[in-house]
Amino acid sequence: MTTADKIAANTTILVMSRIAMLLTPALLSAMAFLFWLYLDGISADASAAVSTANKLETRVTVLEGNEAIGRQDRIRYQDQVLAQLIKLTDKVDSQAGQIAALTATIEALKGAR
Repeated sequence: MTTADKIAANTTILVMSRIAMLLTPALLSAMAFLFWLYLDGISADASAAVSTANKLETRVTVLEGNEAIGRQDRIRYQDQVLAQLIKLTDKVDSQAGQIAALTATIEALKGAR
């Protein structure tokens, strides 16, 4: 290798190192900016998830309240229907007794003729 080649190689390395020294802060700044944007996106996603979770918690609370009210209404309605069925059964039993008495009366009247 000649002296001129050594100087040219040394100059090329020196120029490349100077360019690298100039570009390194810019590249690091660009990488930091992109990382900041990435973290900002994660933060926005997390905020949206928390907001959605709060809305869902409110909806679940309302649904649970409605479910409890509906259960109480169903139980009350079932109790009312059962009470009415008991009354109806009592009336049917009473009428069956009356019909039996009338049948006996009619049979007695037939026998008396």
